[in-house]
Amino acid sequence: MEVKKAILPVAGLGTRVMPLTLHQPKGMIGIVDRPIIHYVIDEIVAAGINHIILVTGPNQPEFKKYITHLEKDPSWKTLGIKFDFVIQEKLAGNGDAVYLARQFIKNEPFLVCFGDDLLADKIPPLKNLVDQFKKANAPIVVVESVPPELASSYGMVKVAPDGQYEDLRLIEDIVEKPAQGQAPSNLAIIGRYLLTPEIFEELEKLYPYTGKEIPLADALRSYVSKGGSIYAWEFPGKRFDAGSKIGILKAQVYFGLKHKDFGPEFREYLKSPGGEGENSD
Repeated sequence: MEVKKAILPVAGLGTRVMPLTLHQPKGMIGIVDRPIIHYVIDEIVAAGINHIILVTGPNQPEFKKYITHLEKDPSWKTLGIKFDFVIQEKLAGNGDAVYLARQFIKNEPFLVCFGDDLLADKIPPLKNLVDQFKKANAPIVVVESVPPELASSYGMVKVAPDGQYEDLRLIEDIVEKPAQGQAPSNLAIIGRYLLTPEIFEELEKLYPYTGKEIPLADALRSYVSKGGSIYAWEFPGKRFDAGSKIGILKAQVYFGLKHKDFGPEFREYLKSPGGEGENSD
């Protein structure tokens, strides 16, 4: 099964990075010379995806405006990328955001990419993920090792001790934001998934929801509990938490140094006394 579509939920309020999000959505925060959303789209396109579905909030015209800007760029026109939009009227969780985009996903696998994370590696991260999917032909979540004190902020996975496939481990359980000391491992799900349409059936069962939101992790856990196979792939590259201020700052430095136009000058600036320029006080 070929992977040709990606869901990109961007409706979040970005409360962790206020006041940066008082005048713009989190996905439009600038990293060097482009907004966060552009970096995620670049990841998606590098994986060979040609159809991207953005799930936005009801008062976020900035995303459509930016996509219109991209589509006018001659270099983007040659890529042949199709964009569609879905409005998430109420912020009912990441599971709800994925479920709302189901109309564009037929009986085919698809990527889910959240703008809270930016990934970088020598091999394009999502191309690597698609290649992993071709081996297992089953859903995969991307994970990263996190310190115990941060586990309560993530969906944490319990994996089988041995794997049938190199670099992949079968998931035995998923615990969403476990209490301190209750995480089943140190492996946290980060914002990249490669899923199959069966997940929509599990998401549908979570409606009507009684809590504040519908977590995607709950649907994944239900799928696993019924015998479905989901694998964890530990990302080997760099991950930046673009939902936090320090993560945004780190991403600015990393992508600034990598920038083809600004990188050399920026590197020299950082090498100057105090990293603040030679004429700093």
